[in-house]
Formats: sequence, structure tokens, C-alpha cells
Amino acid sequence: VPYRKAVISPKTGEKAALVIYLHGGTSKGNDNEKPVAEAGADSIKNYLSSNGINSVFIVPQCPTSQSWIGPMFAVLKALIDEQVASGAVDTGKIYLLGGSMGGTGTWGMIAAYPGVFTAAMPVAGNPSGLDASKVAQTPVYTVMGTNDRIMDIDPVQNFVNEISANGGTAKFDIEDGWTHEMTCIQSYTKARLSWLFANKKES
Repeated sequence: VPYRKAVISPKTGEKAALVIYLHGGTSKGNDNEKPVAEAGADSIKNYLSSNGINSVFIVPQCPTSQSWIGPMFAVLKALIDEQVASGAVDTGKIYLLGGSMGGTGTWGMIAAYPGVFTAAMPVAGNPSGLDASKVAQTPVYTVMGTNDRIMDIDPVQNFVNEISANGGTAKFDIEDGWTHEMTCIQSYTKARLSWLFANKKES
């Protein structure tokens, strides 16, 4: 897959956090500048920069014929493995975020590869049908809007309850009046990103 990569606030002798953002369905294709124009990607990049977080920020682009589920899981995992193999990434600091199709893909990736990610933030996504016991191995912060006409709140609420029942950590915010688009744009607040990146695990 094509992707854009930024190395932010590099620090000598210190491995970087790996931060991956999965775009929504309207940014599919082969113009890999389109996904980084999404408000979510911009908010995350600005947070990493303004807080001086030593990080490698990657925004891959999904082919038009695919979505961030199924066959794309292995492609994304290979991209992560490639970054880890470079020796520049701290495997105790691998974070996955995404909205809409990217939110659904984020849910799917943490189910497909339990224990790989340090924390994840899927917004306006659908976790239906996933194994909550696997997802529970990754701390999650998810956000949904009450006026979202594309993704339903109830399946997310039920799944968050399953994560908790399996001993996992799942924070869930429901924003009153937010549409699907608003949720994808406005969810990546300083408070939520601070919680996400405060999670660390053994490398």
C-alpha cells in the first residue's frame, strides 16, 4: 500500500513510538496525500509535534477495491513489521487509530493481532462479530455520535461491555448531536490522545 510517513521529534538514542492512522472510506485510492488531509490525521500529527513525542507517524492508503478488513489486515501487519525491523521503533509503543472505515479496521486489527498494539482509538467504527477476549488485550478509547446515521451506537456499547467482562480496558464517549462526519473530525482531542499515549507496555 502507498503511505505517508513522518518522523516527529526524533531523540538520539531513543526508539520512537509507532503511530498509525487508518483513514475513512472516502480517502481510498492511489493518491497518498489524500488520507493525510483528513482532520483526524492532522489532529494526531499536531498532538505528537506539540508535545514533542518521539514518533514515527504513518498514514497508509487503502486501495479502492478494498477496505481495512480481511486481506488488508496482513498488509497492515507487514507494514508494522517492516517498521519494527528497521530498529527505530519501540515495540512497547505501537498505537493504532482510525475513523469510520478506519475505525472498523482499527477494531479488526486489534482483534486479529492481540498484544501487538499498546493502545488503540477506533472512532465511528463497527466491532460487531469480533472476539472481545482478544480485543480486551489492548486498551481502547472509542467515540460515537448520537446523530451518526452510518454507524450504530448499540453494537459498540454492547461490545465495550463485553471487553469489560473480559477484563479489558475500554473507554467509551457518546457525543450528543454529533454526526458521523463530526465524530471522525472532532474525536481526537488533547485529553483523549493524552490518555492513549500514556499507555506503555514492555518492549
